[in-house]
Amino acid sequence: MESLIDLTDPAPVRTAGPEPISVSELIQKVQRALQDSFGPILVAGEIADLRQPASGHLYFNLKDAHSSLRAVLFGREARRLAFLPENGMRVLALGRVGLYAARGDFQLIIESLEEAGEGSLRREYERLKKTLQAQGVFDVHAKRPLPVWPRRIGIVSSPTGAAIRDVLTVLGRRMPLIPVRIAPAQVQGTGAEVTLIEAIERLDRDETVDVVILTRGGGSLKDFAPFNTESLVRAIRSTRVPIVTGIGHEIDETLADLAADLNGITPSGAAERVAPARTEVEARLADWRQRLERQHPRHRLDELGQRLDEQAIRIQRASAGICHDLTQRTRVARMQLVTQGPANRLHLIGRELVHWGERLAIQVPSSRIDAAIASLDIRQKDLLDTIRAFLEQRHTRLERIQGTLRSLDPGLPLRRGFALVRDSAGRIVSEMRGVAPEEALILEWRDGRVGARVVWIRPGQETDA
Repeated sequence: MESLIDLTDPAPVRTAGPEPISVSELIQKVQRALQDSFGPILVAGEIADLRQPASGHLYFNLKDAHSSLRAVLFGREARRLAFLPENGMRVLALGRVGLYAARGDFQLIIESLEEAGEGSLRREYERLKKTLQAQGVFDVHAKRPLPVWPRRIGIVSSPTGAAIRDVLTVLGRRMPLIPVRIAPAQVQGTGAEVTLIEAIERLDRDETVDVVILTRGGGSLKDFAPFNTESLVRAIRSTRVPIVTGIGHEIDETLADLAADLNGITPSGAAERVAPARTEVEARLADWRQRLERQHPRHRLDELGQRLDEQAIRIQRASAGICHDLTQRTRVARMQLVTQGPANRLHLIGRELVHWGERLAIQVPSSRIDAAIASLDIRQKDLLDTIRAFLEQRHTRLERIQGTLRSLDPGLPLRRGFALVRDSAGRIVSEMRGVAPEEALILEWRDGRVGARVVWIRPGQETDA
């Protein structure tokens, strides 16, 4: 029969190889490898699990749809941020990768942090808006009026976008007789700002153009970036002709909208504000025709007769109203005489006197003294009852203590004929043990003491007298 030891595998023997290293040494090697492999790196992600202890450092995770990375922004860099980081905010983090030696965590040590996407654009938009507003660029009093009937309408937009089609459709519907000149321009992306300014200047140099529409369709804040530049704003304010903007949708606002002489909100809205409607022109012509007809003497006589009839009706209605008003005033005066007459005043004064009499009776000193005496009697009786109960308790306790003391009185047995035995040192001898022959003892009775000497000792038996 084989033993268990025979069935076990032999102990493994470590082959020759590198010497073991500590955890700290391994962390240091990995840190050096990461630093050698990665220089400064720009990482885009979303802030999550943001923490800011008292030290001022910022600890959070940078994450995307699939991964998460620990990150740290030390206090000196955090204090230089122009915005307040929040969970869910998309950011661009510039830093270097490394390991946190205490836990061996892989992390990104951030040296600078900025908002990604529209966050930085929105901050720059607000800054530039405040600056231009302080300079009076958006002053309402500097806005130029639009022509009632423009000779030619200029349009600055992308020639292939939906915005220009909407503008042309509205202009064709409202007033197709007014000619249009289009200055194509790039409305988003790199270089769009320059093409927009050049298109506006071309139309401004055309003496036949009386108003310019600057338009584009909807988009994001990044798409609207060319319309939020200082150079475009100043180009709009320096033109000869008024500028009407129709950029994006109703919720969109650009610096170009604020600088324009009129913001049409949308492309279609801008076209409607620039071109007079055909129906409005026809209605105005019809109104002028009616005015000319009304200037004829026959129409004037008819109109004067109608006005006399209206005045007669007004006088009749005014007379009826005056009579009704006088009747109402008479009723109000009669009611006031009834409610505010001498009899009613005396009744109110009597009720007030009764009220004050009741209050005075409550405040009379004698009644307050009687109430205080009654309260004092009750409190005196309660105090006497409390003292009496306390004394009875103390008397009972005193009797109990006296009984205990009497039972413990050492002279009580002496009065019954017993003697107290002491040794020569005065100690009480309560037992025979320890007493030696010829030992001197002291016998103590109620009425005195006697010195004695032990003659004999007989254990367990009573001694003879």
